[in-house]
Amino acid sequence: MISVTLSVLLAFSPAAATEIPKNFLLTEPAARTPLSQGDASEMGWQISDKLTRPLELNPCNRRRAADASRVAARTITYWSSAPNSSSEQLILYSSPRAAHAALTQLRADVKRCARTGDPAAPQLKIRWRTSKVRVGDEATGMGYTTWQDGYVNETLSGVVARRGSALMIYADTAAVYQPGVLIKNAKKMAAKVCKLPGVC
Repeated sequence: MISVTLSVLLAFSPAAATEIPKNFLLTEPAARTPLSQGDASEMGWQISDKLTRPLELNPCNRRRAADASRVAARTITYWSSAPNSSSEQLILYSSPRAAHAALTQLRADVKRCARTGDPAAPQLKIRWRTSKVRVGDEATGMGYTTWQDGYVNETLSGVVARRGSALMIYADTAAVYQPGVLIKNAKKMAAKVCKLPGVC
């Protein structure tokens, strides 16, 4: 009787999403559009579905993913000769609990490594910061500013949000901290991921 009841429950429970559809991310259609030869020398995109890729907001400079229970991932990065760079990342976990644990670990990282420099560029001073944002089930704004010889060298603005078992990150380098567009994109994706089975 117990086995029959369990079979019925499994039959009616929503299946978890194990892949991200093509062109699902907000920047993906543009990233998949071929560039002209002239444009390709001034800008570029990269799309990666590697599960082991670290989070795009990475205060402790981890070389591989530090979280567990990922079932699907897609990262899109953009660069231009402006210079400017941005990224969009969506990671699906096996459960909301696993996604929450990943966000909790990232919050701990930004505190632990808030003033940790880059070994590859010891002349730079790096300071991470966090801010409160409201997206999905939980979210955090974070980014950094780097200084060299007393002058601002680069600023990164980012938003990381969780909706159900999905974690989404939007990040962009800019001269000043302006997270508004990133928050707007994160809200769009927080609504969109609920179309995937079992995420919300």
